[in-house]
Amino acid sequence: MLLVAAVYADPLFSARQFAGRDLIAYNLPVEKAIHDAYARGRLPVWLEGVSGGRPLLPNPNIGALYPLRPLLAAVPFGLSAKLFPVLHWALGGIGMLLFLRHIALSPPAAWIGAVTYVFSGVSVSEVFFPHLPGLALLPWVLWTLSRPWRSSAGGLAALSLVLALDLLAGDIFTVGLALLAAVLWILLERPRDERAGQLGRLGAALVLACLAAAPQLVATALWIPETNRSVLGMRLGEVFYFSIRPERLLELLIPFPFGATWAIDPSRIWAPSAFGGKTFGMFATLYAGALAAIAVIETWRRRGPGLRFARALALVCLVLSVLPSLMPLAWNRLRSPLSLRNPEKLAIGLAFAFAVLAAHAVEAFRSEDRRRRWLLGVGAALALAAALFASGGRGDSDGRFRGAGHSLAEAGLFWMATALAAAGLHASRRASALSLLALTAVPIAANRRIAATFRGDEVFAPTAFARMLDRADPGGEYRVLGTAQYLPPSPLQAAHDGADPGFLEFSRRNWDQYVQVFWSRGTVLNYDFDAGDLARVESLRRVARTAAGFADAAPFFGALALRFAVRSRDQPPLPGYRRVGGDALQDWDEHSGASPDLRLLTGWREARNALEAVRLLPRLSPGEVVLETGRLGRGAAQPARLFTVEETPERLVLRTEAATPSWLFVLRGHWRHRTIRIDGERAEAVPAQVAFSAVSIPAGNHTVEWREEAPGWPASRWGPILSLLALGWLAQRRRSASAPSLS
Repeated sequence: MLLVAAVYADPLFSARQFAGRDLIAYNLPVEKAIHDAYARGRLPVWLEGVSGGRPLLPNPNIGALYPLRPLLAAVPFGLSAKLFPVLHWALGGIGMLLFLRHIALSPPAAWIGAVTYVFSGVSVSEVFFPHLPGLALLPWVLWTLSRPWRSSAGGLAALSLVLALDLLAGDIFTVGLALLAAVLWILLERPRDERAGQLGRLGAALVLACLAAAPQLVATALWIPETNRSVLGMRLGEVFYFSIRPERLLELLIPFPFGATWAIDPSRIWAPSAFGGKTFGMFATLYAGALAAIAVIETWRRRGPGLRFARALALVCLVLSVLPSLMPLAWNRLRSPLSLRNPEKLAIGLAFAFAVLAAHAVEAFRSEDRRRRWLLGVGAALALAAALFASGGRGDSDGRFRGAGHSLAEAGLFWMATALAAAGLHASRRASALSLLALTAVPIAANRRIAATFRGDEVFAPTAFARMLDRADPGGEYRVLGTAQYLPPSPLQAAHDGADPGFLEFSRRNWDQYVQVFWSRGTVLNYDFDAGDLARVESLRRVARTAAGFADAAPFFGALALRFAVRSRDQPPLPGYRRVGGDALQDWDEHSGASPDLRLLTGWREARNALEAVRLLPRLSPGEVVLETGRLGRGAAQPARLFTVEETPERLVLRTEAATPSWLFVLRGHWRHRTIRIDGERAEAVPAQVAFSAVSIPAGNHTVEWREEAPGWPASRWGPILSLLALGWLAQRRRSASAPSLS
């Protein structure tokens, strides 16, 4: 823990924050929404600032019920955002130490194995993604599975607890990876006569874990059928978008052979073909230190606890993450049978396997004093290649060869430092300590820079446009349209992106992602970052792309409370918008006819189903909304008054005063898992404007209470209790069986 705290002293003990890539565009804003809900004493069931409002807790990619998140709600969000990754890196390292010590490796070997795992390029890159809990829990799953326990009930309880935490963390790839690793361990490392019992124990623990995680699993199961990725499906090209191309296996030897992927700067990548045409992969590098590469060869023919398991795990993860990258391009448009994407995530298993191999390599170097000339040969080859590339040439006007030479030189230095340190492991105690220090330093020196940090105000402080919104719309009644998806590409924006480390300003300025959640603002037609929007919202987004090309589309955007829009200065405004401000890069637009997000309708059209509603959208008059009531018709009401008593993502309380019956329009995704009461009586919402919600309001004065709920919560909340009762019963049965008999 001290090592992790020292390596990440910046930002841990400063005002800086981890940021860049998906972290600012998606993960940090979602974490902010979860943090704020727990700080209010509520379950984080609803995300208000994205897609006009969408379910939060049911999305497993978010892990809203993971226990560390409510605990961290006790501290300010800026601090919790820094603690979350640091705590998980430390947790993963401690788990690795325990696991490797349990399989009879020495403390120095276990230490290097833990360092290799925690500071591998894969583990450090996880700072940008929501999979860190699964990475940290993987060694704990194997430790609880493999170690002996005083009682079978205790072992079962420990294993089910770790698996439950993994399920609550929510990433299906790391959960599947944990189960794969557990099965491989049982089949390859346990005696034949124990395997059936161990598999049974794993199965029982998984059942208990599913019970304990039932609130998350049930909510997810009820959410998935209504999502974009389930209803509309995913193409193979999207599913396999992030896979590992074979060329990237060079990263096991050279940290950054294709460019400075850690810098998040496209101009510094000289071989984008290695990433399938992308700027970089999901993980900045697969490099886990030179010792991991040495260990693959050094332990190839050795036998020892965990070696067969590590080789098998590495092979399976390589096959599953590399083969999809070799898929013919013609298959990209085929529909995927599973709506899971990015097999590159399985590189977590690769990092784990390399850590086990590295630990065994330390044992080999400590126990044998023999020369390994091939290590010097590889180092010399890297030095020669570095010299050849660094010299450049006539065709190196963009510096690609020189950049590759620098990467090779760095790899050579890391390799030779590791080779010398490995040779010193068999020497005196002082030499051995210095060798361990060097072996610890190599992966840290290579990969620490991946976890980029920025000043806190560069991440969280509102932009000038956001401050303007606070003045123009203090009540937060309107939304912002990020126009990136609806206007031609901007050369001005592209030029600015080249001087934007980590894409911070791009994410903060374009209002097409999730950053606006920091400032309690919202969008409707934003980019669906995790393909987790409700399917109706995605359908409306596709209609919007068509509407943007028509001059009479102003009522369409106005009905969605999209009063404000932001665009690059070299782009034209969308229909209905006019410029009201801006800066050197952007124009800020306003829609004078936009309606608020909560309103009592004065005019509406009725449709029998969603297809009819879509056809009616272009025919609506300003202020009108199409409602899916199951009948065709048109309605109108006198202007009425609406008062907001309480408005949080989890709960709305409104008062209405209407002379004639009307409809209450609420800019929240149409969703069955909520409770609406009018004067205490249950009411049902109908789809409004295809994707959102409306409730029939009688004439007179009424109180409307609107509560968002976790799907299946009344039944699923008993799952953790049943899990505890089952463990208690097993423990009592065990005690009864072992108690001495009076006879």
